[in-house]
Amino acid sequence: MVEKKTMNLGRDFFLYGLGFLLLMEWLLPLPSITDTGYIHVFVIFTSLFFLITFLQLPLAVSMVVKLGLSIYGIYLIFYESPFFALDWLLLFVAEMGVNLGFIVGGNFYALTDMFRSFLFFVLLSIMSYLLFYWIVYMRRALFFLVLTIIYITVLDTFTAYDASMAIVRTFVVGFVLLGLVTIYRKMEREGVRVGSRYLPLRLGLMLVAVIGISSILGFAFPKLDPQWDDPMPFMRAAVGLDPYSDSVEVVQRIGYGDSDGQLGGGFIDDETTVFYVTAPEAQYWRGETKDFYTGRGWETTTPEQVQPQAPLRTATENLVSVEQRRAEVQFEDGQARYEHLFYPGQLDSSETAGIVVDAYTEKATTYSGSSPTVLTKYEIDYYYPTYYIDQLQQSSEVDPQNIQDYYLQLPDSVPQRVYELAEGIVSEYENRYDQAKAIENYFQRSGFRYETTDVPIPEDGQDYVDQFLFETQAGYCDNFSTSMVVLLRSVGIPARWAKGFTAGTLVDSTNEQNVYEIRNSNAHSWVEVYFPEVGWVPFEPTRGFTNEFDFTESPVDNQQNTEIEQTDREEPLETVENEEQEVEDAFAELEEASTEEVAISPENGAGGLPFPLWWLALPLLILCMALFAGNKKLVGLALIGYFRVTRKEDAFVHAYKRLLWYLNYIGLGKKQGETLREYAVRIDQEWSTETMTTLTFEYERLLYSSDVPANCWEHVKGDWLQLMRKISS
Repeated sequence: MVEKKTMNLGRDFFLYGLGFLLLMEWLLPLPSITDTGYIHVFVIFTSLFFLITFLQLPLAVSMVVKLGLSIYGIYLIFYESPFFALDWLLLFVAEMGVNLGFIVGGNFYALTDMFRSFLFFVLLSIMSYLLFYWIVYMRRALFFLVLTIIYITVLDTFTAYDASMAIVRTFVVGFVLLGLVTIYRKMEREGVRVGSRYLPLRLGLMLVAVIGISSILGFAFPKLDPQWDDPMPFMRAAVGLDPYSDSVEVVQRIGYGDSDGQLGGGFIDDETTVFYVTAPEAQYWRGETKDFYTGRGWETTTPEQVQPQAPLRTATENLVSVEQRRAEVQFEDGQARYEHLFYPGQLDSSETAGIVVDAYTEKATTYSGSSPTVLTKYEIDYYYPTYYIDQLQQSSEVDPQNIQDYYLQLPDSVPQRVYELAEGIVSEYENRYDQAKAIENYFQRSGFRYETTDVPIPEDGQDYVDQFLFETQAGYCDNFSTSMVVLLRSVGIPARWAKGFTAGTLVDSTNEQNVYEIRNSNAHSWVEVYFPEVGWVPFEPTRGFTNEFDFTESPVDNQQNTEIEQTDREEPLETVENEEQEVEDAFAELEEASTEEVAISPENGAGGLPFPLWWLALPLLILCMALFAGNKKLVGLALIGYFRVTRKEDAFVHAYKRLLWYLNYIGLGKKQGETLREYAVRIDQEWSTETMTTLTFEYERLLYSSDVPANCWEHVKGDWLQLMRKISS
């Protein structure tokens, strides 16, 4: 240790305190960019380290006190036993010995969190001494200030940490410190003596004033636009990173990436356009699928094998129908960002020259001759399937051996309670389709919520799916899709993880083709389940998303259900051309429904009201409709009044359709190309509720699932009435 220095307490304590504030700018971002917790403990103990160093205690005493504080800090963070008990101290000593063995053996990745935290305390104690030496002894601060600025700017550029205020704090504190140490260094070198004890304060205030005025002028003066392009993509490419990859970010930017080995953690929105699509209708765009779940993410272990003829042709006409279509994909600014194609449905690989599709991953790669090539614009022919629900329910469950080998795998990290949960969900269902739908629906009605920012990364030894199912129940598509695959495999159903993009945003439309804009924010993952006679069938477990593929009853068995499904799932709501006529039609429907209820009521008998009475009521009914036609609030109240008293078993279908009609009537109709679930999310955002999404899920379940409770209307009636009251108020 250097020779003890005679200090001016006020002056040197002020300078040393400014150094402490700079060091805090290194600590405060840690919770945002790492798994570090208890940051307040580290801040408090760092301040104690600085105080001990400033007192200039003998070296041995200082080291012992700092070591004791470090151990006490470890106790506060990791142990719950009484401080003076020996059990936690024995555990601490044992764990220290184990970690020292890891260091000797070079196994640094195996170090425990406790030992890493202890090393962090030691580092902070050393920093307190180094800053004391630089600032108080050497009167130097420039090097540390430059390092702090570089550190903060790197975090602001490469992570989600917002360093806007940190930059301001660092410049103010840093330049005040730099100015003061420079002044005092000159004074001490020249032997200038100043008797005023308030000199540090005066100098500091003067520097703050100068810096503050300069900052205000800098903000007020006009500024030129950037003269150079953003250098970050070039820098990332120069060091061997994909300019569009998110692998270096702890908090990711949403987008399609190649690495899925470590899932979890939040992401921030990125509305950068990736490509444009010209296609007949909205649909998912598959990039690839993966088979091997590691407990923390996904890997590919299947062998490379070229896809044979497209499987969805004529062999499965009774289980699924296909329609050949064509789409065009063009990447934004002509930039080829990916080495494979994105496509919907099933690629017609046999008729599209230059495309090779992997039989397992379904990754489509393009070739020019015998060499791989990356396209910035391409047209593809594909088969778009329509799946028949009743036929899928009757599908065989005898899977080929290669499907069993690759798509039933689960690691030992999956706890037993995951298997038990899966068994409980499917216990009431006998066929594969209904079991898969039951697991898909489980995420819609069991308290799960869609969350993109506050999503934790599993701790060491913790299973990604188990954490989501039983602890957080909050996440985004990767959480939902991975969990569904694991639950399916837990009950012996082959499933795989698919990734790509959702349909995007409709930006242009013609009679036969639509143009969709696909952004990074449309990156998505979903589930595909294997059915022996059909192949891979997509499912969508993520809350707030809807499956873009068509599921219907086979035409031979249930033509009526097919028409209902196509009408409700695909066709947009018609524009209201005459609002008064719409209102009259709505009330006419209510009148007809009311008549049916009266006709079958025991009090009125089979004949209902005498026919002549309707002639007397008709003028009054027309008058009421004329009054209501121009008052949207009265129309809403009338709908509420009717459906509040109705008890018909199929009332929910009529109530939901009336709700859609009323939303369209007040100017909040479904947009062209917008799916029903997307529309529901938009309405919920408009009214700050989740009710529309809940009603939409129940409506789709009523139409497409065999798992429908007998008292469906009574179950959702309260939600329907609550939403109607809110939007009609």
